Amino acid sequence: MTDKTKKQNGKELVFKSLRCEEVERAPWVPFTGVHCAKLLEMDATEYLLSPENMVRGVTAAAQRYLADGVCSVFDLQIEAEALGCSLKWSKNNPPAVASHVLETKNIEELPVFTKELGRIRDALRTTAVLKETLGADTAIFGLICGPFTLALHLSGASFLTDMIEAPERAQRVLEYCADVVKKMVAWYAEAGADVIALVDPMTSQISPRHFKKYVTNTVAPAIGEAKSRGKFVTLFCCGDATKNIELMMQCAPDGIAFDEQVSIAAARELSAKYNVAIEGNMHLTTTLLFGSPKECVDDARKCIEDGGRSGFILSPGCDLPFDTPERNLEAVGRFAVLHEEAASDSGFLSLEEALASCDTEAEGFADVEIEDGKLFVEVVTLDSEGCAPCQYMMESLFRVKDRYKGKLTYRETLIKSLAGIKRVSRLGVKNLPSMLINNELVFDNLIPTDEELILELDTRIVS
Repeated sequence: MTDKTKKQNGKELVFKSLRCEEVERAPWVPFTGVHCAKLLEMDATEYLLSPENMVRGVTAAAQRYLADGVCSVFDLQIEAEALGCSLKWSKNNPPAVASHVLETKNIEELPVFTKELGRIRDALRTTAVLKETLGADTAIFGLICGPFTLALHLSGASFLTDMIEAPERAQRVLEYCADVVKKMVAWYAEAGADVIALVDPMTSQISPRHFKKYVTNTVAPAIGEAKSRGKFVTLFCCGDATKNIELMMQCAPDGIAFDEQVSIAAARELSAKYNVAIEGNMHLTTTLLFGSPKECVDDARKCIEDGGRSGFILSPGCDLPFDTPERNLEAVGRFAVLHEEAASDSGFLSLEEALASCDTEAEGFADVEIEDGKLFVEVVTLDSEGCAPCQYMMESLFRVKDRYKGKLTYRETLIKSLAGIKRVSRLGVKNLPSMLINNELVFDNLIPTDEELILELDTRIVS
């Protein structure tokens, strides 16, 4: 019997889980993102600029990792690019927004939002082909940048200041973005997506009060549009979104997805209360990127045990790093779908063994002694090139650092390296992104406004 014949209809498992029905096993939806480019032996830019490459890459990942569901395109910058933001492309990450179009234009000056702009038609074409080729037994997820994150992309981090000092202006931008997202929902539905995923990573960076004020009503049109077309709809956030998980469920999607900083067990209680499925949240770097196959299977097992037999989908916490070892994803797929255990003597280093052999100082992560009259800022991120909250945390520093001229030095510490993981463990940082000033954790999973950051920097200049 082949893997294909042993595999149950994954799409039906995904659908049942999103209806919070009991299933024979938890469905497995790996967010393979630009990791698919690695499978095709090309870089992320070449991959994301070709619908044919994306179809080949997602198909290869679905077959190799026994996926029950796939994301057709994982690029949250498509909408912003179409509206006039420039992008910075990367070999190993999705592109990042490099310029914010509303810094120089008004909303009225933006182009009419149609599917002919930018790469929107490529994303829809990719989705339609995958629906035709994989859609009989695999759920197709269409990913859309959520309205709050799109507002940041269009306006830049000044949007966060506007939320406090000019709420009417912030609200106008959000209403515009809500309309853009609603159109994208309709187009993805027409392309055949089974599940519409509204990916709004920046919502983990705001308080529940601001979530109610700026997000709840803004995602409602898109959720309504998806449901009116008979599609499932999920909300997807990053970072420690614990404080907003219940509010996300109150938006009445079919499911919510979150990363490793949120407790599945706690979210499960809310899932039962609101009849909203949950999806997540395998550790991206400490397990999937740097762990052994056995450690990955153990992580998957823990997620499944916590998630239960109804209303749970096993996924990574976010889109997979480019270099995630194929052997780890194969092991998770064979465990989740075929109940096969990874061999304990696979011959691969455990995370603990790999960290023990890593020299953080040699890799540029030495402790920094604070000198009189100087500031040292350390920003801990997943990767500011590929993670929107991490990007805007770095931008918050870049906007004010020139005020301090030669008095301020900074470092971005990525946890996508062993040295970075070791450094973050020594710092005691639990959430991403975070900012330390003079070795003190000051902004924990919270992007500061210019005024907030300047106040903290001025307070800590040693004289």
